[in-house]
Amino acid sequence: MAKASGDERLLMVLDTYGLVYRAFFALPPLTTTRGVPINAVYGFTMMLNKLIADEKPTHVIAAFDKGLPKARVELFPAYKAQREAMPDDLRSQFALVRRVLEVHRIPVMEIDGQEADDVIATLASQAQGHRERTLVVTGDSDLLQIVDENTTVLMTRRGITDLGRYDPDAVRERFELDPRQLPDYRGLKGDPSDNLPGIPGVGEKTAIKLIKAAGTLDALVADPALAGSAKLQRLVEQYGAQAVVCRDVSVVRRDLPLGIDWDHAYRAPSDAELYPLYSELEFKTLLAKLKPPVEGLPLFAGEEKLEGNYRSYVASVDPPEFELLAQELRALAGAERLALALRGEDLGVSAAPATGLAFALGALDHVGVRAAFEAALDAAPHVAAYDVKRTIHVLRDRAIRFERFGDDAMIAAHLLNPTRTFAEIGDAVAEMLQRTVADDAASYADATLRIVENALPELEARDQLRLYRDVEVPLAPILARMEAAGIAVDTRELDVLAREIDAAVTRLQQHIYDFAGETFNIGSPLQLGNILFGKLQIPSGKKTKTGWATGAEVLQGLAREYPICGLVLEWREVTKLKNTYVDVIPQMLDARDRRLHTAFNQTSTATGRLSSTNPNLQNIPVRGDLGRRIRKAFVAKSDAYVLLAADYSQIELRLMAHLSGDEAMRRAFEEGADIHDFTARQIFALAPDAVVDGNQRRMAKSVNFGLLYGMSDFGLAQRLEIGRHEAREITAAYFARFPSVQAYIDRTIEDARRNGYVETILGRRRYMPALSSSNYMLRAAAEREATNAPLQGSAADLMKLAMVKVERALADAGLDATMLLQIHDELIFEVARDRLHDVAHLVRDVMEGALVLSVPLEVTVKSGDNWYEVEAMSDV
Repeated sequence: MAKASGDERLLMVLDTYGLVYRAFFALPPLTTTRGVPINAVYGFTMMLNKLIADEKPTHVIAAFDKGLPKARVELFPAYKAQREAMPDDLRSQFALVRRVLEVHRIPVMEIDGQEADDVIATLASQAQGHRERTLVVTGDSDLLQIVDENTTVLMTRRGITDLGRYDPDAVRERFELDPRQLPDYRGLKGDPSDNLPGIPGVGEKTAIKLIKAAGTLDALVADPALAGSAKLQRLVEQYGAQAVVCRDVSVVRRDLPLGIDWDHAYRAPSDAELYPLYSELEFKTLLAKLKPPVEGLPLFAGEEKLEGNYRSYVASVDPPEFELLAQELRALAGAERLALALRGEDLGVSAAPATGLAFALGALDHVGVRAAFEAALDAAPHVAAYDVKRTIHVLRDRAIRFERFGDDAMIAAHLLNPTRTFAEIGDAVAEMLQRTVADDAASYADATLRIVENALPELEARDQLRLYRDVEVPLAPILARMEAAGIAVDTRELDVLAREIDAAVTRLQQHIYDFAGETFNIGSPLQLGNILFGKLQIPSGKKTKTGWATGAEVLQGLAREYPICGLVLEWREVTKLKNTYVDVIPQMLDARDRRLHTAFNQTSTATGRLSSTNPNLQNIPVRGDLGRRIRKAFVAKSDAYVLLAADYSQIELRLMAHLSGDEAMRRAFEEGADIHDFTARQIFALAPDAVVDGNQRRMAKSVNFGLLYGMSDFGLAQRLEIGRHEAREITAAYFARFPSVQAYIDRTIEDARRNGYVETILGRRRYMPALSSSNYMLRAAAEREATNAPLQGSAADLMKLAMVKVERALADAGLDATMLLQIHDELIFEVARDRLHDVAHLVRDVMEGALVLSVPLEVTVKSGDNWYEVEAMSDV
């Protein structure tokens, strides 16, 4: 197809979602100085500019999917059901893409309940009536079915600039079929990207062969003998109806009610129109090609640097220099406040905005410098830092023990925007101060002071000062102490476990090979897929661009009927245990104390929960004996000590009872009832003297916890392995018995939609912009998050507050006990054996009294020589 020229009319239609997805995954993560993700919108803009320059369209329209494709889902309920949720960083960029389209005067075409494919096919059909040729730009090969003499498709291949051009001849060369036959072809071979199974065992070549032999899918299904072989004939007889459904789902509509204003379907924007948007999005390369609307206008407003009177002694090596540094530090001893910030091996100190002092940490080895620095810290009424926990560790490594920090600029920034970790100070400076920061420790310290100054009024306005002052900032030194303490590890136990896992791996491998009839690399998705879905012909296989899909979500659904799939899952689990924990933990022990020192991350989750890394101890399996036995290697440091585990019981359910005010649920907790037993009696309407069987309790437990995560009827049906109708009845019975829970969920979602955020019991916020999305899937996911976030976040707040109070109580009591780990709702302590009961009583009482709720908090305390064998203490 020739490009448009002269008086030719060419409509270019963009399959927008697909192109934006392509740009997102083709480009590395990019953000503005304010932390706004822009890689997808940048890649899309580059692609759009190149397409317009190369193809010279007279009209451009952007097609969007909108909502669930109702007709297709009714025809095939599993349509696209396997797709993963959109990454948050991609989701946020679609609004920016629409702004790019708006500046280019490119109209957006979308219809609720319809996919972009149908919009595009309809536009191409309408264009013919207006004597327009159509060029479709997409990454979806399903759209090749609309190719004809007037419609060409540009298909993305690699990156954002490699495109393949398909006219009718190119389609025939690629598939040996006419474009109109491609839906039949897709019906036969299926499409894993849309969850269409097709006919198992029929791939691309076989599908082409079958269509060529029969002419159409309908003819093949009507006469399976046309397949040409007994095996294919049997497959067509068995799965022909399924193939027809997959074909019908794949046929695009060409009759949607679209009205096109041809006179306003694209106009090339001027530099003056592009400049403000490109400037805001910080598209440096594209901005450089534009003429600024005003001479001397800076590229972006955020380019202004934080400036001040900064002095650096980083390069100092001579005694006179250290003496000058010491003098400057001594001059800070009368300051009302100090701010510290680290930059690699440099330390910055600031006592007032627009000032800062930097020096290498090695300078603290100089007696005068060290004395002056410690005196300044001790004298300052208020000391802040950027990342208090890290600062404490660095100072401790220099034998300076200082923990009296009143502010942490990193934590403050995170509370105000919990979607970001702010691990880098430059991110916080960009967001909080709208500046960039020089790569200098003195500037970092100045930035720390200014961030705190800006954040405190905002935290107060949001009623988050208590959360900041009483929980998050005091917690940082506690986490530093926990990280420094580490936990003792019995490597002999890991050796024993390693041998058992090796034996289990060997046994599982042999069973898998026996089923497969040959040896192969089980860890290779390609080889595994070929065995399962190629050689063994297991149905429901899903093809991807790189081969068969062999993820857990695929194999779990097949494991019950095909034992080899269950064995592969078990093999993966035990090999992961070995490679992630059993073999790795001994190598991570500190050379000095032979203890394991994990790192706790305080700003890594939007919910407020702590995470741990190197290693991730919060991910140690709790199911399966081999997984649980890893905990047996975590031991007390000597016979004179034991481990104490204190665990909040059913904390999120108790929080639901408190927040919802549901009387039935509150009564259950007040009476000390088994909440899952109680729930089973309620939803199954059991008599008081009836016995709740194991299956009823299991179902009640799934309902209790499922609702905390906003689980749908479909999700509950999958979890319980029951019909969707039965799941709906169970859910209805639950809410009928606990009506205030339903009212709370509805109220929470509505408040979140109105306010833009949900709050925890201590005021932690989680922002939910997707609650107002026009996309049903995004909106439904946000509603599930809004249901759970206040509960999960409140549980995190409670645990953090309890940690602060327990640590203070232990110090006040002078008890020999050290907090070592926090794993979700559980705290692990190392306690002197002769003070075990004193510590257990104190820990339980403080944790249960950390917050006053309308239902009692309950803490279970256990003790033992190792984490695996801790047993409940009956006398506490």
